[in-house]
Parts: sequence; C-alpha cells; structure tokens
Amino acid sequence: MVSEYTYSPHVDFYIDMIDRENGYDMSGFHTHHKYEIYYEVEGTRRYFIEDAAYIVNAGSVVLIGENQIHKTGSVGDTPSNRIVCNFSADYLKEISDSFPELDFFSFLSDENNHLLSNITVKQQNYIYSVLQQLMQAQEDSTPEGQALKKMLLATLLLQLKKMCEAQHEMGGDNGRVTNRIVSQIQSYIAEHYAEKLTLTDIANQFYISPYYLSRLFKKTINLSLIEYINGVRIKAAQNLIEKTNDSISTVAEKTGFMTSAHFRRVFKEATGLSPQQYRQYFKRVNKPE
Repeated sequence: MVSEYTYSPHVDFYIDMIDRENGYDMSGFHTHHKYEIYYEVEGTRRYFIEDAAYIVNAGSVVLIGENQIHKTGSVGDTPSNRIVCNFSADYLKEISDSFPELDFFSFLSDENNHLLSNITVKQQNYIYSVLQQLMQAQEDSTPEGQALKKMLLATLLLQLKKMCEAQHEMGGDNGRVTNRIVSQIQSYIAEHYAEKLTLTDIANQFYISPYYLSRLFKKTINLSLIEYINGVRIKAAQNLIEKTNDSISTVAEKTGFMTSAHFRRVFKEATGLSPQQYRQYFKRVNKPE
C-alpha cells in the first residue's frame, strides 16, 4: 500500500523501524530519487535490487543507490525487524560541499556493495547504534538536532564505505542469488519490455512450461514475472518522463503498458506519485538556481 511507503520524494531524510512477528512480502517493487540504508536487526529476508536477488541475514546491511528498483520478501513465515533510512544527496549538501575531495554517495550504487554482510559484531553494533540515534533525533527540528542528524549520517556513510572496501579486499561474495535461465529471461525482458509480454510467450521462447517459469522466477528473485516486467517498464518510463516532453499516454505506449490507466496505477504504486506529479517534482528539484 502506498501509505506504507517510507521513501516519499517530498522528504530529504526519513528513517523508520518496523518489527514484524510474521512473514511479510512488499506488495510491489519501488524506486525513488533517494539513497537507502537497510539494516536487518532480526530475521532473514530476500531482497531484490535491479536484476539481482540477495539473502539478507540479521546484522547485514543493504545499500541502494538512486533510482534502483528494489523490493523485499519473506524467507518463510518468520519474525523480522529492520531499520530503513532514506536520504537525498541534497540533504548532506553542506557537508559534502565542505569536503569536495570525499565521495559520500557513489559506493551506494555499486552492485558489488548492495549486500554488506562480511562485518564484525562490533561493526554491527556501531551501525545499529548510529541508526538508533538518527531515529531519536528525527523529530528534533532545532538547529542542533538538524546538525546532529546530518553529521551522524555523514559519519555512518564514511564508515560503511570503508566496510565495503574491506569486504572487497577480503574477497567477500557480493551475495547475489543467481540462476542461468532467469538471467537469460531478464536479458530478454530488457530488450523486449516495450512489446506485449506474457508468461506463456516467454516460457515458449525458452522452451520451458509457464508453471515452471513462474515458480523459478519467484523462487530466484522473489518477484512474479509480471512484477519484474512492470519494474523494468516503470524505470524506462521514469527516464522518458525526466528526459522528454512526451505525453503520459505516449510514455505508457512506449514502455509496453496496454492502457494509460493501467500505467498510471502501476506507476503510482511504484513511486508514490502519479506520472504527472512525478514530472512536476522532477522539474522542480532540478530547476537551475
């Protein structure tokens, strides 16, 4: 449900903690002009990012870049507890401008950094402590409170960057769950998303049964085939909305949606905004000063 989303583009910083007693699958993928830090406090989740899936255990961190499609899903009907922090680059503009030699953000978008799991208990406790401090300070609107949040977040990013570098040096696995057939199907969808695609047609293309394809896709990346196709289409639609003056109906047609109404519904579920609102917001935040 849109009301549950924590990645509103109207907010430059947001942090939230949810404790669930049972398994939970997000109703759909989403994407946003924000970076995201996801910390698994308890339990195990499956996390889909772009064209890959990851198994996320307690104490692991998931890092997501701007505009990267993602979604979480259950691994069994077990309890889970997580903290999610969304923020924009503009939120830390004063700090990043003060240290132009430092890159605070690009490592978050590197596919090799999506899952940070090779970290010590001490490092896990540090991450959890900083995220808790950020949650406590979230409602503090005083100048001191605002400064504290930004400094805490900037420090956390630098530490996470070091942890990612250390994981690479140690030869840590990037955590991707892979399957050769699914990878081939993802490549096929990337080339043909603007066309009419059905489960049966794709299954025939790869000489497998629709039932097997459906189960394999869901098991590998925790998304149904249609959810994945819609995700690819929505990302292409965002690009057209941002970079062209095409009408919304034209964007829908170019990205493979059969009707504008269906496109508008799926787009709003994915981004929290209607296509027109998204265009207005994008133009506003990118307006030259």
